[in-house]
Amino acid sequence: MTTSTIYTFEREFASAGHIVGERLAQKLGIPFYDSQIVDLAAKNAGVNRKLFEGFDEKPTNSFLYSLVMGTYTAVNPVTQSPSLNISDRLFAEEAEIIRKAADDGPCVIVGRCSSYILRDRPNVARIFVTADMDFRIHHAVHDLGLPENRIEDEIGKRDKKRSNYFNYYTGQKWESASSYDLSVSTSKLGIDGAVEMVLAYGELLERLRAENS
Repeated sequence: MTTSTIYTFEREFASAGHIVGERLAQKLGIPFYDSQIVDLAAKNAGVNRKLFEGFDEKPTNSFLYSLVMGTYTAVNPVTQSPSLNISDRLFAEEAEIIRKAADDGPCVIVGRCSSYILRDRPNVARIFVTADMDFRIHHAVHDLGLPENRIEDEIGKRDKKRSNYFNYYTGQKWESASSYDLSVSTSKLGIDGAVEMVLAYGELLERLRAENS
């Protein structure tokens, strides 16, 4: 199966969006990017990964963070500005990695505002993965290993962090349908069904681009 489409995913926490993206990449035989982006960002910035990982998909405009994290320097000029806090530095690095991945060809990228970063490219499919709360609780507890106590509150908190991050760096609304091309529900379709739906959408995009070229 061949494609020229770049698939970007945002996802509710514990909706299995990571798995949908990973299986899609496997079916298409294209690169898959999620937490690997943090590894590459740390390497490019010349810092320890642990410095970045606590800020992944978490915005901050705290003056205290800016003061504390401003003491860190990196080999990449993008991250050396004293006006950038650590979250902003990570976002700048991740954005460059996402653009480079898209330049290299079709791929699947999960999170990190990739749909917005690649918004001007015609071959990008912007996908949002959702699920009902029962599905998410089960996935969080049984697959992700989170404690069952107050799990619904934890899911809500993690959604809020993702929403704040997306809204902060894009000026758009994470939960708004207008931010995406397609929304799929893993609780309605199952994980494999969600993959098939995204595949069908991608094939339609390919056909429409061919007809209009």
